[in-house]
Parts: sequence; C-alpha cells; structure tokens
Amino acid sequence: MMPESDSPQHPGRSQSSHPTRRPGQPQRPRTHGVLLGVNLLLALLLIVVGVIVIWANVKVGDRLVVSIDGVGATDTPNTDSAESDSNSWNYDTSTLRAKNFLLTGSDNGACPTKGDGTSGGIGDRSTFGERSDTIMVLRVDPVANDVIVLSFPRDLWVKIAGTTRQARINSAFDSKDPSRLIRTIDENFGVPVDHYVNVNLCAFKEIVDSVGGVKIPFANRTKDDKVGFRETGPGCVELRGSQALAYVRSRAGYQYFDETKQKWVSDPTGDIGRINRQQDFLRRSMQRALDRGTSNPATANALLNVALKRVITDDRITPRDLLSLAQAMRSLDTQGVDSYTIEWSMRRIGGESVLLPITDTDSMKAIFALFTGNAQMSAPREQSWNLLKSCRISASFSSAMRSARFRAQSLSPSDSAPRSPKSARVTPAHQT
Repeated sequence: MMPESDSPQHPGRSQSSHPTRRPGQPQRPRTHGVLLGVNLLLALLLIVVGVIVIWANVKVGDRLVVSIDGVGATDTPNTDSAESDSNSWNYDTSTLRAKNFLLTGSDNGACPTKGDGTSGGIGDRSTFGERSDTIMVLRVDPVANDVIVLSFPRDLWVKIAGTTRQARINSAFDSKDPSRLIRTIDENFGVPVDHYVNVNLCAFKEIVDSVGGVKIPFANRTKDDKVGFRETGPGCVELRGSQALAYVRSRAGYQYFDETKQKWVSDPTGDIGRINRQQDFLRRSMQRALDRGTSNPATANALLNVALKRVITDDRITPRDLLSLAQAMRSLDTQGVDSYTIEWSMRRIGGESVLLPITDTDSMKAIFALFTGNAQMSAPREQSWNLLKSCRISASFSSAMRSARFRAQSLSPSDSAPRSPKSARVTPAHQT
C-alpha cells in the first residue's frame, strides 16, 4: 500500500416495454408505507453514495419522478405498491445486476443568494433556466458492493442527440426531461444509463447541513471571491451549507496563497480542478453520510425530507430497488470508490474555448469497458485516485494532482492544437 501523507491537500489544485409517457412536470407516485432503507434515493445524489438506513413510511411514495427513455432504461416503471416489496434486510443480493445512474447537479439560480454571499457567477437566470454544472455516471454493483464514478466536464464539445448540431454537453440538460442528455452520453461515449437522479443547489446545501458539515483539508489559505467562498485554511476545515456550495461551484476564481511568493495565485486547472474538488467532496460526504445516517435516525430522516423536496429521480427506481440496494451497499467502503474523468484536449470553436473528448486511448477504452459491463469493476485500471477516510489524503492522489496542475499550467487557452488529455493516471493506493 502506498504511504499516507499527513499533509493536508489543496483540493482545487488536484483535480421499456411499457407505453412511454411524455416527460413533463415531475409527478408523485402513490405507494403505501413500509420500512425501507432509502439508500439509493439519497446515496446517488451529488454528494451521497453510501448507505442510509431509515424508517420511511408514506414518504417514499412522495418523491419527485420523471420518465426516461434512454439506452439501458429497461426496468418497469414503479406502478406497484411498496407493500408488494419485501422489507427484510436479508434480501438475496445475488440476483441483482450492476446499473448505471446518471447524476446531475443543476443550478437555476434559486439558492445562491446575495444574503449568503454565494451568488457570484450566477447572474440573472430568470430567462435562462437551469444548467448542469455536474454530470456524472455512477456504476453501482450491489453484488460486489462496489461503486465507480465517471465525470463529464460541462464544456465537452459533443453532438447533441436528436439534433444535427454540436455544442457543450451541458446544453443537452433538462432536469425534467433527461432523455436527451442520456442519449447524448450514449451516442458519444457508448455509456448506457439505467436510472436518473438530479439534485439542485438548494438540496446540496441542506444535505450538507443535515450531516453536520464535511471536513476538507487545505494545504494553503484558499478563497474564491467570485462565488463567495470565503478565505479558509490552511488545515482541516469543516464546510457547511453555503460555504460547501461555494467550494464545489468554484472554478475560474479559485485561488490559493503561495507562501513562497507571498501572493495569491489563481488555480490553472479550471473545470478539471472543479471536478477534482467535487469528486473529493463526494467521497468525504459519502463517508459522513455513512457515519451519521446509519447511526442517527434523525439525521437519516432529515436527509430523506431534503430528498423529497429537492431531488428528482426516474420512475423506474422502485421501493424494492431502494431496499435491495441499500442492503447490498451497507458494507460499501468509500475508500474504494474510484473516480474517472473523460479525457480531452482544448480547442477554440466559434471564439469559445471548449473541450474535445478523447475516447480512443487505451485508458479510456478500459474505463468505458467498466461502465458497459464488459470488464470487472474490481480489475486494476489507470486514471484513478483514492481518498482516505480521515481528513488526509493518499500520496498517490497528491502525486496525480501535482501532475494534473503541471499539464494545466502548460496549456494556453488560445491554443487550437490538440494537447495531451488532462487526466490523472495513477494506480489507486488501495491497489498497490
């Protein structure tokens, strides 16, 4: 195993066979009360992938749902009552299969307000609608108790499904009709989607507060005045709602104080740096939810209430799915959750800087094989990093992030020629 580093990290410097209903406003399916482990609804959010054992009655049937018709979506919509499902924690998980969940973190400007200082970079969004700053596919194997994550930078330049145009991938996003984004991901990358979960910024803040905050290590004093991320660090800092939101939103304005130069330095990694911070925060939040949600019914209930108000899922996620997957993932080790990012090169198209996806490298082919079920999730692979349970970081993660920073610093935004993909390629600490 790689040695651990007690030094705090600088996260930003890292990295149906049924008739199809026309998607529209989220509807609320009717189900009866039952003792459920509502893990998946909460776990497969932007920040929580773990197990939350809660006592949920009629609330499970009150969640917001939409229809999807994407590739891989073959399950039957939830039309049966929850009472038809077993509420036993001894459910046989060997009959379950691995599934891909599309997670989107949407931003409609409703939650960041001038009052809490996190409205920077949002502007007036009253006519613009929602956008998705976070697009991830999580592959969950309930038999092997394994989860892997694939992130898609929002500026990836791709062909938008159902159109003849190319645009940034987040332009395909619609929280209430995710089918276009699902098809776009499949047509460009061959990654199928079985289920969908969207969480907006309001949910993000409330969920972080429900688990009592999340601790992040900072090697330097850090800030982002553009999004209202107040100066913090160095050391291990517990981030709560508004500041946690500002932290994961931070991109162009993210700065750290260089003690050698005695001045503030802008982080050069841009969207990739933000993805790294989000993935780092994801793991730490997962562990926090595991620690607090499984032992504290009040915390678990608070998380459920947030999800019912702020989270949209597809109608194929049934109470039985929630129960069985919660059972399967109760022993999930968050230290073993590997994260990947689509490789890319920067180009200028129409006067704008965009990211052209690189999909033909050996590492990306191996990663796609994982998310299509053509490779074992437990097999060793590159481009992965591993966080420790404590407010520390593995040496391999630190090395990968230093490498990513070096490549980002050598790239000029005006360059039009393809460059090396901006991806951390190291062997996870737990695999060495």
